[in-house]
Amino acid sequence: MRFVFDTNTLVSAILKSNGVSWQALDIAQTKHQLLFTIETKEEMISVLNRVKFDRYQPLQQRIRLAQSIILKGEIFTLTDNPEIECRDSTDIKFLSLALEAKADCICSGDLDLTDLNPFMVYQF
Repeated sequence: MRFVFDTNTLVSAILKSNGVSWQALDIAQTKHQLLFTIETKEEMISVLNRVKFDRYQPLQQRIRLAQSIILKGEIFTLTDNPEIECRDSTDIKFLSLALEAKADCICSGDLDLTDLNPFMVYQF
């Protein structure tokens, strides 16, 4: 199976290694395929660089873990530009990736994504 995780779910997994997001990510990356684009990868690294997360883990540890997750995944280059409507335009990158890479699932806690049909989006 092929999985797309939104940034919030990935960051949550990295910061809380005993949480549900981590459990889902662990299964997805060890038994299945994670999908990223350059944009989704860069967004995750950018968010993890925020000082407010220092209280959870040191920056170097967060980035190292993110890089190991990215290395286990596939960087997919989007070639099509489908017209996708979503309440939050910042989520279109995850929908585009899921559609074009033929992902089986989007893992997210974002209601703008989890409310969509016919996408299979697992809510955290």
